[in-house]
Amino acid sequence: MRQTILVVEDTPIVREPLARLLRTEGYEALCAANGMEALVALKTRPVDLVLLDVMMPKMHGVAFVEGVRANERWKRLPIIAITGVMDSTWLMRLRQLGVDTVVPKGRFTFDGLMGDIRRMLGPTPTAVPA
Repeated sequence: MRQTILVVEDTPIVREPLARLLRTEGYEALCAANGMEALVALKTRPVDLVLLDVMMPKMHGVAFVEGVRANERWKRLPIIAITGVMDSTWLMRLRQLGVDTVVPKGRFTFDGLMGDIRRMLGPTPTAVPA
């Protein structure tokens, strides 16, 4: 069974291509446009890892992680935060909440992200054609 990654990103031009790339790597990709949608997605489907934008409308990434970590079911859910915000208070809070990796959007590469995902989830499942 394919591992599922939840992509939480408010910008469709970022979210949709990222989800397609994850699918070509063999993962199932679910999408949410903000933290509120992401919490609903977590309640309806099992997720193996979350890729999380930090600055989003309705519910930002830090509030989302606080909600996730408050639920025993998701205390150890791997989370990679991808952010353009380098505010030290937010970054420190994300680390306190157990976010596994923080990737600055300015230095983001798909290969680097895939390396982080493989490190957390194990070997890439069989890739499927796009």
